[in-house]
Amino acid sequence: MKISKRFSFRSPFSSFKFSLSIPYARKNIDPTTSNILNMLLENQLKGYIIENVSLDSILYTYSLHNVVEISVGEHGNEVFYVVKEPMYDKEVLAQVTRELSSRVFSDEQVISSIKTMLEKKELKPTDYVYFKVTSGLGPLTPLVLDPHVEDIHLSKSSGRIYVVHNSFSWIGWLKTNIVVKPELVDQLVLALSRRAGKHISLVQPLVEGSLEGVLRASLVYSGSIAQLGSSIVLRKKSGATHTITKLINEGTISSAVAAYLWLVIENKGWIVIAGHVGSGKTTLLQALLSLIPRNKKIITIEDSPEVYVQSELWDSFVENHEVFSRLPQVDAFALLKFALRRRADYIVIGEVRGVEARLLVQASRLGHGVLNTIHADGAQSVLERLMASPISIPKNLLGNIWTIVLTELVGKTRKVVSITEVNSDVELVEICSSFVPCSLENIAQRSVRLAKIYNSEELYQELARRAIFLEKLVSEGVFAPEALARRLFEFYAGRHVEVE
Repeated sequence: MKISKRFSFRSPFSSFKFSLSIPYARKNIDPTTSNILNMLLENQLKGYIIENVSLDSILYTYSLHNVVEISVGEHGNEVFYVVKEPMYDKEVLAQVTRELSSRVFSDEQVISSIKTMLEKKELKPTDYVYFKVTSGLGPLTPLVLDPHVEDIHLSKSSGRIYVVHNSFSWIGWLKTNIVVKPELVDQLVLALSRRAGKHISLVQPLVEGSLEGVLRASLVYSGSIAQLGSSIVLRKKSGATHTITKLINEGTISSAVAAYLWLVIENKGWIVIAGHVGSGKTTLLQALLSLIPRNKKIITIEDSPEVYVQSELWDSFVENHEVFSRLPQVDAFALLKFALRRRADYIVIGEVRGVEARLLVQASRLGHGVLNTIHADGAQSVLERLMASPISIPKNLLGNIWTIVLTELVGKTRKVVSITEVNSDVELVEICSSFVPCSLENIAQRSVRLAKIYNSEELYQELARRAIFLEKLVSEGVFAPEALARRLFEFYAGRHVEVE
């Protein structure tokens, strides 16, 4: 009796599904299967062009996983991001085909994990090609693997891939030397939507979703609502967990301002971090969370997971919504309402956009520490946006906000450029800015919020104690979250530096 098993495999790039029935004892790939797999490889490896761009000057060059070479440099009047991939000889492609068929005909995972590949230090050309074909990323693969790339853009109209590079974010979007054929752009949109667990079609042409918590995808399919056709925007979650000591070392924030914000957090004030896109709001939010002791409960609410808290008392909630979906949606308002019943010490909103901000007023009044980001270009703009529709918070309730922190991209560095407090009469009190130095003395003299807890001399001493402690950690290279958490425990246990 001949025993056989039926296998089913859906390609991340194709809209069709094929089934295979083969004997258990068969070892060789039959011609039909081989042709299908070769078509898959052919489409994904030849559906785009890597241009040969000769750079006039090279600004930055490095290797990705010892398999792809990256160069950033000037070409004419533009700055290019140039990718050089390994050559795919017949033996590499044959090995990828064998690996793919072997996994199709077994219980092994066929589609590659993005997280797993990012964690590897080195890749063989075969591993790289297999990941490119099965992950659904195709020509986007080297850009996803690059830890320096923050955002990726691809539109069917031009086919050119653009990226935002963290070392050159002050320039804006950089052209890459990768040009994708129109038909592959459509297939990439379909593949990424499947990886995000979302449905996209001509009827439902917009999708937002997360891929393994690593990539945040914004996808448009076909030209039913977008004149320029299908497009992809990917935002990558930073592989590194930013700590406050790391930002001090990078010049993003001074030790004096960090000490001040630490004291506000400890006293469960409400901190609003404002700035434009790419100004470092989420990075600063992540760093401030590293100052909260592990025995405090934190609840984060985001539309797409970006912040990470190394604590067993952390609840991470993510909005569940789809564009044009008839399914019930779970938005930030519902999640925040739910979070208020979970006895959190701190409630964190990734970005305030709507009526959920009204519940932050309630959270602050109930004694929760509150942190959130918002798109605004100044402290006054923050208040105006919170009072305007659709948020519509009455002005008298905005006095619950303690501090507004403004971040900007200054030159090539993201920086905290001003600190403004909101007093009980909802008046803005400038603590420090480009006109008022962010010194310990100025902060101690100007803070109206902390003045209700400490007298001027006590406040200065407390700020100085924390600033000296943070500077000591920076000088010792204490940047990792675990190491910082241990030193914070020592600080609160009383084994810390004293002000002389």
